[in-house]
Amino acid sequence: MKKYLKKLLCTLFAISILLVSTIHVNADTPYKAIYEKTKVGNYYIWLNSEKGIYVSKSKKSSPKKIVKAPKSSNTYMTYNLITNGSKIYYGVDKRGNDGLSDYMKIYRIDVSGKNKVYIGKVKHGESLSGYYNGNLFVEISSYYSWIQDPTQADTYIYNLKSKKLSLVKREFKIDYQKGKYILGSPYRGDASVPLPIHVYNASTKKIYKITSKGSYVKFLNGKVYYAYGDAYDSKPSNRKISIKTSSYTGSNQKTLCTIKMKNGGAILDIKSSYVKYVKYDKKFKENYYKYYYSSRKIVKVKQ
Repeated sequence: MKKYLKKLLCTLFAISILLVSTIHVNADTPYKAIYEKTKVGNYYIWLNSEKGIYVSKSKKSSPKKIVKAPKSSNTYMTYNLITNGSKIYYGVDKRGNDGLSDYMKIYRIDVSGKNKVYIGKVKHGESLSGYYNGNLFVEISSYYSWIQDPTQADTYIYNLKSKKLSLVKREFKIDYQKGKYILGSPYRGDASVPLPIHVYNASTKKIYKITSKGSYVKFLNGKVYYAYGDAYDSKPSNRKISIKTSSYTGSNQKTLCTIKMKNGGAILDIKSSYVKYVKYDKKFKENYYKYYYSSRKIVKVKQ
C-alpha cells in the first residue's frame, strides 16, 4: 500500500509539474487581436462572425466550436477577438435600426470553451482591437461622439478591473501592436490612401506622430516602416511614393527609396530589404516590381 501511495504521489507531482509548465508557456504568450485562423500559444484560433469562435490543435485537425454566434436580430459578433492562446476576449455587438452599434458586450472564455465570464458593456462599441497590462483596447464609433461619420472610430482603453474607459485618440484604428507600442491611423478603406500615422506608448500613455501623409504601415525590426506620398496626386509630377523608416517616437526618419508613379499605383508589401509595388502604364495596364533598397535594383515580378 505504501509503495502504491508513493508511486501515486510521484505521478501526481509529475502531472502537476507538466500542467504548471503548460500554463506558464501559455501565460508568456502575448495577447493578439486575430480574426482569421492563427496559431497562438498551442492552438489555432479563429472567428467566423456568422458561426462563432473555433479552436483546433493543428491546422488539419477537426475544430471545436467554443462560442456560438448569436442568432437574435441585430446582434453580431464583433470583428476581432483577443487571445493569448489560453484566454479569449470577444465582443457581441447589438445594433440599432440605423445599423450602428448601440452597445457591445465583452466576454472572456478559456480556450477549452469553459469558464465563460461576462466582463462588461461598452456603449457604441464596435470592436476589440488590442490588449496591454490588464487593459483592452476598444474601438467606439465616432458617429455619436464628435463627427457623424459611421466609418470612423475612436480608440479607448477599457480597464478590466475598474471597468472604466479612457480615450487614447480620436479617429484612430489600430493597425499593429508590438508589446506596449500601438500603431494606428484613421480608417482609410484603401491601404494606399495617405493619412496621419501615430504610435501610442501604452506604458507612458504618450502618443507620437510619425507622419501626416502615410500609408501601408507596419512594425519591422524595431522600427516603423511606411509609405509616404500620394500616387494619385492631382499633379502627375507629384505622384510618387517614398518608403521611409522611423523610431517608435517618430525620430530618426530615413528614406529608403522613392518610386515615381506617373499613372498611379500602390504599395503591395514592405519588407526590411525591399518593397513590392504595382504601377500602371499609359494604358492602365498593371506592372509589378520589387525595389531592393541597398542595391537600388528594380526587378519586374509576377503578381
